[in-house]
Amino acid sequence: MTTGTNESLELAIELQPTQPVEAQPEAQAEQPTQPLEQPGETSQEQPTLLLPRYEQLTEQSFSQPISIPRRPRSKLRWLVLLPLYLLLIGGTLVGRAAIESRLTGKPAVTPQSTPVLIHSQHTSVHVSILDTTIRGFMHAMMRKDWATMWSMLSPDTRQLFKGEQDFEHFEQAKFGAIAFVSFQPGKTQLLQPWLDPDTTRVYSIAAVLQVSLAATAPAGVLTAPSRNALVNGLFHNTLMSLVLHNGKWQVVLAGPADLDAPVLVPASPPHVRLLVPVFMYHHVSNKPTENILDYSLTVTTTDFNAQLDWLQAQGYHSINMTELFDALYYGKTLPPHPMILSFDDGYEDMYTDALPALLAHHDRGVFYIITGMIGGRYLTWNQVRALAENGMQIASHTIHHVNIGQPPAYTTTQDELQQSLATLQALLGQPIQFFCYPTGEPFHHDSYYEQQVVLADLLNDGYVGATLDPFSFDAAIQNAQTPYQLPRVRVSGGEGLLSFTGILNYVLRYDASVMASTNA
Repeated sequence: MTTGTNESLELAIELQPTQPVEAQPEAQAEQPTQPLEQPGETSQEQPTLLLPRYEQLTEQSFSQPISIPRRPRSKLRWLVLLPLYLLLIGGTLVGRAAIESRLTGKPAVTPQSTPVLIHSQHTSVHVSILDTTIRGFMHAMMRKDWATMWSMLSPDTRQLFKGEQDFEHFEQAKFGAIAFVSFQPGKTQLLQPWLDPDTTRVYSIAAVLQVSLAATAPAGVLTAPSRNALVNGLFHNTLMSLVLHNGKWQVVLAGPADLDAPVLVPASPPHVRLLVPVFMYHHVSNKPTENILDYSLTVTTTDFNAQLDWLQAQGYHSINMTELFDALYYGKTLPPHPMILSFDDGYEDMYTDALPALLAHHDRGVFYIITGMIGGRYLTWNQVRALAENGMQIASHTIHHVNIGQPPAYTTTQDELQQSLATLQALLGQPIQFFCYPTGEPFHHDSYYEQQVVLADLLNDGYVGATLDPFSFDAAIQNAQTPYQLPRVRVSGGEGLLSFTGILNYVLRYDASVMASTNA
């Protein structure tokens, strides 16, 4: 990096606003495209985190944007909006994104600028301060000095906890018995702008890196598969990020200490039950359906947005499966009215329709991917990775979408569990810990013995939790004692908002009464 580049970078850091922004569009030079790595390949560079992009992605060029056709506008609307559009052309960049977001109902979108790599040996004052903060935070973690770590978190990240006591309790419960051996920070990128995958907030600038933590656990603390995963690099390349707040670098993503860091499974799970609805979706699309099955599986994009609007207005907060287990296993306080938005099968409209709606509402989703069904009406690998980079959680839904209790002759239960897991982990470079049963089997029609075989396989293969198909009834009681049988609430096509809210309220009232009666 030349001296001139360094001076420009330092000046840019000093002048950037420190609060999260919706987005800041800016001119972007055309970038050369690079082929997407295939599952199983490794990269020497940290992947760039991307803001939501709504122009068509191709398998050959992940860097190209995708475009959703804008809804048609009448001439009268153009006359009304003309002054605003003139303002957009000559106005401020942040204002443009915010206004367009409100006019169209879509999230503000910003082109991704080229990241600036900063090497640890750089002598810049700003880089030295940044490196000191990173290492100071991790050294505090090695000492299990939770109070110092809390003091280094950004205000936005602190809001994810009920307070300092909640943070310290969570970290102590998860890592108190774990022996930390060493840590190694990777190269740091300055990304401008940057989307926080934990919250989908957009910051004007952030320092992002991967941190690897080596650790061990005494016998009897964790399950054998979880202990083995820990020793074999479970916390390798965890994501860490820092932003400027009042001229000071503060931690947003906490690497191995983050809420989204991999789950450690206790050998003796606590007797904890939580009332958390997990919604089950398949398609989200306004396209006409061609048969009864597709109709029943397709929630229109219009209805989906209305549901998210209602949930937001009622104070619901979306979490992912990792956050659920942070609460079940480590006592992390969940936000008011927690809920999980899950999506089965990995259809293409998850990217074209569901993702923009989720980002517009600052919601996160859990996407169960069938790894043997890629492209066509299903997501491409590029789109799967884009979901993950925009804060969505990726989980396994087998290779072929078969009954894993009684798999067909061309496959086996272990192949479906292990190979889908390995494929997703190679693609994303992060542990995959959650699973969803295709059609809910073996828990609808198979024998008790077959069910127990599948449960043992999930545990031994390193899965932390698995979700069911509601089949005959919906439920929302999540039990730490049955992590591989998590119930869900089905959302069907043609289900109006009144039905959606009625079903949810009934399930919550009924399950609350069940929990009250069994706790008495």
